Amino acid sequence: MLARDRIVIGASAGGVSALRELVAGLPVHLPAAVFISLHMFERGELFLPDLLSAAGPLQACLAHDDLLIEDGHIYIAPPDHHLLIGVRTMHLGHGPKEGLQRPSINVMFRSAAASFGDRVAGVVLTGLLDDGAAGLWEILEHGGVAVVQDPEEAAYRSMPESAIRGLNVQYILRLKEMAPLLTRLSMGERREAQTVPVAAASLLPHASSRFQSCPECGGVTTLEQHGAIKEYVCHVGHRLGLQSMISDKIDMVERTMWSALAQSEELVALLEETQQDIQPALMRTRESEIAQHRDTMKTLREMLERKKVA
Repeated sequence: MLARDRIVIGASAGGVSALRELVAGLPVHLPAAVFISLHMFERGELFLPDLLSAAGPLQACLAHDDLLIEDGHIYIAPPDHHLLIGVRTMHLGHGPKEGLQRPSINVMFRSAAASFGDRVAGVVLTGLLDDGAAGLWEILEHGGVAVVQDPEEAAYRSMPESAIRGLNVQYILRLKEMAPLLTRLSMGERREAQTVPVAAASLLPHASSRFQSCPECGGVTTLEQHGAIKEYVCHVGHRLGLQSMISDKIDMVERTMWSALAQSEELVALLEETQQDIQPALMRTRESEIAQHRDTMKTLREMLERKKVA
């Protein structure tokens, strides 16, 4: 059996607890290097390496440029930086966000697949939306192994479900089963990574996505298809999975509605304040205008309240 000695793990919401449980089960002499990308808040680097080092026998640290890759170590992507895994060292990137995230799980997964081919085991844990699914596709296309947390156990099931729905995942496991599996996978035959030709992502006709603007830069996106997985890619390089794009559009609509409500309230206040300045003959028109905008305000508030309840 080929050794899968490059283990890449992605997690988002609920990920800290899941990662602590997973690394607690890894052995002290694990013949593999572990890389983690977690969507975390800006100062997350202050606690995560210490938490994971304390949870199990392996030493965890933040990745940095040109750091030499060693077995038996855990390397964590710092906040606001992509982790790029090379053949001997790792690098940090500040390129375009993917799935609205930096670090992006997909970026790390793709770099590992390109550098190590079939020696990679990709793991997707709990999280929101769909980061990691497209990266797992790259790992599988290079001959690697895909492992996904059982959505029934995950604190947030969207990321695991997105990977399972779009891919032929070999292992769907509970956290307590993952460390033993990853340990067994890492103990196979050691050899140079054998990369395989990767099927190019099929580009859907540009017209199919011409109305989807990039939420990061506003540019037009092109729809790419990786098997059953869809990604929207703009000319700058921002990438969003289908669930990420839908979620952002929902947020954008809500922000626009709140902005419209605020502007309507300001407009009504301005119209009322200046009523005494208009000619008496125009008073009825002004009152009608104010009533119309009050109706608009009421409608917007009701719509936003319904969204809040939903």
